Amino acid sequence: MAAKAREHVVRLAGHPSLALWCGNNENLEGRAHWGWQEKLDGRSWGAGYYFDLLPRIVAELDPTRPYWPGSPYSGTPEADPRDPSRGTIHIWTVWNERDYSHYDAYTPRFVAEFGFQGPPTYATLRRSVPDSPLTPDSPRQKARDGQLKLLRGLGDHLPRPDTFDDWHYYTQLNQARAVTYGVERFRALAPYCTGAVVWQLNDCWPVTSWAAVDGDGRRKPLWYALRRAFADRLLTVQDGRVVAVNDTDVPWTGDLILTRRRVTGEALAEERVSVTTAPRATAVVPLPYCCAVPGDPAAELLDVRLGASRALRCFAEDTAMRYAPAEFEITTLPRPGGLRLHVTAHTLVRELAIFVDRLDPDATIDDQLVTLLPGETATFNIRTQQEIDTGALTKYPLLRCINEG
Repeated sequence: MAAKAREHVVRLAGHPSLALWCGNNENLEGRAHWGWQEKLDGRSWGAGYYFDLLPRIVAELDPTRPYWPGSPYSGTPEADPRDPSRGTIHIWTVWNERDYSHYDAYTPRFVAEFGFQGPPTYATLRRSVPDSPLTPDSPRQKARDGQLKLLRGLGDHLPRPDTFDDWHYYTQLNQARAVTYGVERFRALAPYCTGAVVWQLNDCWPVTSWAAVDGDGRRKPLWYALRRAFADRLLTVQDGRVVAVNDTDVPWTGDLILTRRRVTGEALAEERVSVTTAPRATAVVPLPYCCAVPGDPAAELLDVRLGASRALRCFAEDTAMRYAPAEFEITTLPRPGGLRLHVTAHTLVRELAIFVDRLDPDATIDDQLVTLLPGETATFNIRTQQEIDTGALTKYPLLRCINEG
């Protein structure tokens, strides 16, 4: 064991992204909470590796980086490794048992692992699964009772899917929303909470899983949502407050514009608050009453802006909102290596996604899950080496939004 540890410390120490050495994953939690002590009946379980051998080797071969015996871990061998007030925790109650709003129940110091499932992209499924037609049971599933958990996780957030295409869009969207909800919750708790690590970035086979990039290397909607949720500057609405998160080295200063709107776009109330968020810090602004309390929750939303950053929050779940059917205009222009799409909304367009891989498995798009208010325009850049049927590209099931007609 010592020889193997030395070999790997030397092999990995040169990686610039390596921040901390960790002795094990969930072994300390397993011993404390999964009945391991009874099964081991006094036999060795690895404590000598985690608390003696491995820290000595790391200190000798890579003294510039800290060592942590395991994850989750609360700082001492005697402490409960699940204690959210100390060290790292893993949060799996949400995916396994609860609605994703249950992330609000946690006030952690560092979330070292959490996640939510969604299926792989259509092109990956079509390549790897012979079923015709595809069904929600076509993709392989990594989790015990995973299909039931996917549907349970939709809750009241999204409609119950009747077709494969609806199941695919809604469960991918729900995965993106669930993980975004957690990331924003934990970032808003800074500096008390100093980090969140999402399980997982990518996968090694074409399966329904927690990954943001599927087994064929294609980006799921979660990937785009994570890019926004982990942006250096973030606005998020949390418990009657707006939190501005600034992870840059310079202050973030400007007028915070809070607008309560009808879903048709008209402003019902507006407030402006001057905000300065220090570098690597957060600023908290209570929601003014005129913006926090809707007159008609099913027909109103909150629009919050600070510079180029924005947060949109509906006052009811999408299944209860009274959206007009989405109306928009699309123009397509050729560009080197692909196409550029301009989408201009005539009504609210909620969570717009364009699944270009359904036409060309090698095609990519630079954004997904975009919400537009009436009159707003979004631009999507598509990379493809094929001739694309732009008529199909702008229709169901390639173009999706929650309030599609």
